[in-house]
Parts: sequence; structure tokens; C-alpha cells
Amino acid sequence: MRIAVVSPYALNVPGGVQAQVIGLARHLRLQGHDAYAVAPSAGFQAHRVDVGGSVSLPINGARARVALSPRVLSRVREAVSDADVIHVHEPMVPLVGWGALGRDIPTVVTFHADPSRLFRIAYRWGSRRIRTMLGDAAATVVSPIAKGAIEHLGLEPVEIPNALDVGSFQVSRPRNPCQVAFVGRPDPRKGRDLLLSAWPRVRAVIPEARLLVIGGGETPAIEGVEYRGRVSEADKRSALAGSGVFCAPNRGGESFGITVAEGMAAGCAVVASDLAAFKNVLGGTGLLFRNGDPHSLERSLLEVLTDQGLRERLAIESTSRVAGFDWSNVIHRYLDIYLRVTQTGSG
Repeated sequence: MRIAVVSPYALNVPGGVQAQVIGLARHLRLQGHDAYAVAPSAGFQAHRVDVGGSVSLPINGARARVALSPRVLSRVREAVSDADVIHVHEPMVPLVGWGALGRDIPTVVTFHADPSRLFRIAYRWGSRRIRTMLGDAAATVVSPIAKGAIEHLGLEPVEIPNALDVGSFQVSRPRNPCQVAFVGRPDPRKGRDLLLSAWPRVRAVIPEARLLVIGGGETPAIEGVEYRGRVSEADKRSALAGSGVFCAPNRGGESFGITVAEGMAAGCAVVASDLAAFKNVLGGTGLLFRNGDPHSLERSLLEVLTDQGLRERLAIESTSRVAGFDWSNVIHRYLDIYLRVTQTGSG
């Protein structure tokens, strides 16, 4: 099959949806299909169609780069015109996905987000218009949280979790049990500021503790904190494999938590805020702290850093659980959906 995998978000910046689009297209090709990504700022690379530039907008408590030029619509229509299946991720985010909807081609849509209150209201009051836009596309969601967000649309989505190449995170290198890793943008909802505020108290109890911050943004000087900035995927995997603990202090807006799954795959013990999305991914294999509470975060970090047995048990359990999110287990579920929509003529 020729499959167009459509992202509303620019592919020249990292992000959860972008990673899923790129990974899905790659693994579809490994299965023998002609799959390619359609997105803004996709670059001139093989298996990608760049439909134009992007601008930064506040979306769901963070900033994301999307395409807003009306010319994008015709470019997307041309890019997907010869596909056997169109797979649109986050179909309601302007503007790329809108150009891919309503084609006379079997279509699948995937909802990723735990959207803001404004988006939820829009889904509720604009449900008739949205259903018209979606047509008879088959719907999937990445988690129960994402499913709950679209309940007013009257869809019957299939839940297929986000996926990752678990084996690629199992890098052989020395692990520092007192090193905590954080991966994310400096957006408030990612909670980096919360972690940095709690860190001096952690460091006061464990002077050898080290915090590794991966991602862009300001770098305030704090004892025991190293800022790596934006790094390559290989360097990120190596940094996680060298850390004893992965911390996800996110405040909200998460429907899955791919960075949590990455920490699990790298063999870290995970400390995360008690968001429903993180609970769902961890399945009891991590240590949760009260969302937004720096003192609760501090206590959880100290507990896992000072208790070797706890740290090792969490790492073993999470590594076992994350195997279920490997692309080898997920890709066939998407292929089943594609086969169904091509046989029934959905889209």
C-alpha cells in the first residue's frame, strides 16, 4: 500500500506527534509498504513531502509550529492524491490535516492530545461540523485520556498506544545511579522549572546527585545541574542509559507520555507527576508525586535515589512493561486498520 502519514506539526523540531509520524512511516516501509510523511517544514529528505513553512503558535499549553498559509491546502491535496490510505494525525489542528480530509481515499485519523478546556468546548459545540470534516474516516486514539477528550464527537475510536524502538534505548554504557535525567522543552506544562526549584534540596541531602537537563531554554546556574540543550537522538539515548532515574514533572496536557516510555526503555527508574496519562503508561512501575508540588517531587526523588533496591526494582519492572509499546507490537495494529478501511472504502 501507498500510505501518506500526515502531521500538522513541523518536522524540523522535535515533538511527540512528529516522532510518531516519522516512526510510523519508517516501520511501514520496513513492512514493505510505500509510506511517506506529509508535513510543514519537513525538509527535502527521502520519504517526506514538505508542504510549506511553519509558524509558532501556543497550542495546548505549549508552543508548536504549524502551517497557516492557505496554499498549504492545495499542496497537501496534491501530496496525498495518489495514496491508497491517508493517515492524519491530530486532524483538528490547522492547517495541514484539513487539506488531507474529505478526499475520496480511505482515511484514518489519530487523536493524540489531552486538549485544553478551550479545545474540549470546541469539540463539544462544534461536533457536527467536525464530524462533517472527518467524514467516514476511521478513528484511533493513543490513550484513554485522548479518547475521553473526543467523547462528544460520537466516534468509536480504536485505542492504539504511541510506540518507540525499545531496543534503541538499551545502550551499553556505565550508569550513574545518582544521575537524574529530564527531557523536554522549557514550556511551563513540561515542569522543568518545578524540577529545578526542587533540585537544591535534593542536592543538599545527596551532594553527589546530578541532574541532566536535555532540551532548549534558559540555563540558570544551579549546583549539580548540567544543561545539554537540544541533542541528537543518539546522544539522548546515551544520556538516558547513563542515568539511574528519569524524571517527568509535567503539569498537564499529556495524553500518553512518550518521554516516560523512553526513560523506561532506557532502564531508568521513573519519577513522574501523578497525571492520568503517566499512570497509564507506567502501570504501577514508577514512583508518582503530587502534580505541581515541589516538596512531593523532592521526597520522591530522595526516596528513589537513596533506596537502591527500590530503584532497581522499578527499573526492571518498567523495562518489562515498556516492551508492549515497541513498534514491533504496535505497527500491525495500524496495518489492520488500514486493511479494514481499504476493504470497506472508508474515507
